[in-house]
Amino acid sequence: MSELIQAYTASMDERGLDLAFNQVKAFHQAFNHPVASRPTMMEQARAENRMHWCQEEIQEFLDSDNVVDQADAMIDLMYFALGTLVELGVKPQALMDIVQHANMSKLWPDGKPHYREGDGKIQKPAGWEDPYPKLKAAIESM
Repeated sequence: MSELIQAYTASMDERGLDLAFNQVKAFHQAFNHPVASRPTMMEQARAENRMHWCQEEIQEFLDSDNVVDQADAMIDLMYFALGTLVELGVKPQALMDIVQHANMSKLWPDGKPHYREGDGKIQKPAGWEDPYPKLKAAIESM
């Protein structure tokens, strides 16, 4: 069983968000967009431009009248998000693993999710640990 888990984990590393990150990084290099080699704070003007582009994709999603247009808008949003990480110099897979673990830890002791009245947002149980310290450590080790 552990061989299967190791093979699955290895394939996740090769085919996960870091692969997509590297694909977008290649785009940035080909089109002379910024690429950071280590974690680097983005300047405010550049951050505002990138978030404007992300907002355009969100609006495209909201304006869509079919699933293809919705999926296209979400893929484009992911591309911009990954491009932002390229410019920050932050590979995403390890961070995604940390956030995934934190989100899966939102199951309550009864083994079920609890939802907020009104909008259905998943609630955090007592003792839930914020992933921020682990995210910070992971980024600092990059």
